[in-house]
Amino acid sequence: MADRIFLNEEGLIEVQVEGDQTYMTFENLKPDATELLNKLQQAGKPRLGLVDISKQGKFSADSNRAAMEVLESLNYDKLAIFGGNAITTEVSKAIVLAMGKSGNTKVYQKREEAVNWLLGKE
Repeated sequence: MADRIFLNEEGLIEVQVEGDQTYMTFENLKPDATELLNKLQQAGKPRLGLVDISKQGKFSADSNRAAMEVLESLNYDKLAIFGGNAITTEVSKAIVLAMGKSGNTKVYQKREEAVNWLLGKE
């Protein structure tokens, strides 16, 4: 299964990370993410991202570096990552910390928590 990116019914750019990850699996998401973010910005809507890592397989230092580079390059208002096991959750938190974006990028266990934060319903 490949990673997917789309605008969901809640108006969030949703990324579903599935299977083993490489540098290119994350890099390949960047053009679509940029296009969707631009569309939201042009429409005057908040640029909110939701990343589901519940089906993520193996990852490497290379894939982690790519994830950080892609997230650093994207112009989003808020991004929430959710669904990771203990290891992927901690790796995600470390990436967010390394990016210095902990104010607008959060990691959650459950989708509902992530969506509530994105939509200001916490």
